[in-house]
Amino acid sequence: MASPSPARRRFALFALAAVIVCVSYSLAEPALWTADRRISLKVLVMSDRTVEPVAILVLALPLGVLIDRTRRLSVLVVSALLGAAALTSVSAAGALGAPTWPLLLAVMPASGVLAMVTGLGRDAYLPSVVRRERLLPANVLLLALLPQIVVMPKRLTGTFWQGSAFLFAVGLALAAAAALFRGVSAVERPPPPRAGLWRETAEGIRFTVRHPALRAIALCLVLSALLGEIADAVAGGAWETAFRDLSGANSEFARWLMSAPAYIPPVLGALLAVLLHRRLGTFRLAWWALLVSAPFTLLLAMSGTGPGWIWYVLGTAVPATGTLIASVALLSHRQAVTPHRLLGRTGALLIVLTTLADGVAGLLEGPAERLAELGGVAPAALATVAALAAAVPLLRARRSAADHDAGSTGSLRRARRWRLSFPHEGLFHRRSGHGRGGAGDPGRPAAPVGPDRPGSP
Repeated sequence: MASPSPARRRFALFALAAVIVCVSYSLAEPALWTADRRISLKVLVMSDRTVEPVAILVLALPLGVLIDRTRRLSVLVVSALLGAAALTSVSAAGALGAPTWPLLLAVMPASGVLAMVTGLGRDAYLPSVVRRERLLPANVLLLALLPQIVVMPKRLTGTFWQGSAFLFAVGLALAAAAALFRGVSAVERPPPPRAGLWRETAEGIRFTVRHPALRAIALCLVLSALLGEIADAVAGGAWETAFRDLSGANSEFARWLMSAPAYIPPVLGALLAVLLHRRLGTFRLAWWALLVSAPFTLLLAMSGTGPGWIWYVLGTAVPATGTLIASVALLSHRQAVTPHRLLGRTGALLIVLTTLADGVAGLLEGPAERLAELGGVAPAALATVAALAAAVPLLRARRSAADHDAGSTGSLRRARRWRLSFPHEGLFHRRSGHGRGGAGDPGRPAAPVGPDRPGSP
């Protein structure tokens, strides 16, 4: 039996480590909230909603510069070890009977920052692990499919693991991920000469503003964050209407249906993205996904008509699938067109923009909920327009992006033995921003980065 090639083995180690980190932060967050019952819930909410976003706004750009200055693999190893130390310190304090609330106030925002750093490092390092034409399948695997294998049972059952022992186990998992990252042997380009923090930060901002595709992606992410509150409120109102009469004997069926928008998009979106990206190109795939899926939001207006659960599932799962496809496609496009030396800074800038937009969107929560309470077609129509608005910047930049996609497609067609497959062939098969799930933001990209690195799969 032939052993896996070094390229496949390298990607398998990288994927396993990245998914462990992604899932670990997602599972640890509920455990941190309940680690010390003596601390007020209001204090934890304040830390989560104010301290963490402010820390990300202040640290994202400098950390992006740091990622571009150093080897990305080192960043991934160190961030995983720091996360392991943070979580095990809370566990140790709880096991010893010591007060854990001082640690919690520091660890909760720190874990969000470390998850952001891991996402930036992963996105910046992936082009060194796989070839350019396999970026989208790799991102689909890392961000959509593998995390769901662990997270989905928790979503379906509503189970949350808690306690000091669980936090200790998550810390050990992060330490194991750091060891796996150490085993990845992809060749990285040497970092550029240092020019000072401010000049390097300004270079990343200037590149993002001047590049048509990057500028369009940034506007798309900001609009999605600002207007997403409307769709969330409308979907919440439709949920109450659709499942109001499903109870008793139908409770298990109702629970399965209510979970459908969570588990359908990762699977369906991954399949469609992999099948269509070679034909359409990554950038075109993104705006097509948004344009085709957004009108299904109108079906939420029918959640009180007939079998309302059908309209609710279609009105939420299809737009969520389109959003996932667009996110992965734009991330892959950004990785393909951004010079290697700027991947960390451009990604960090997009995180800053989306974090600011999320903060402003919080002010729209109240008006959006009052709008959803009106019922009828108007709220769903407004949510549909809001979803379509996010695709407008991509449409305006499609010509400049099409040149790159056409060149990439041509290179794929000229490759004699290339065929559509995941980079891990033969082994095993998100909202944008800084979520602790590590899901990464959808892309952010100037000129092509040059020929593929030798030794990539």
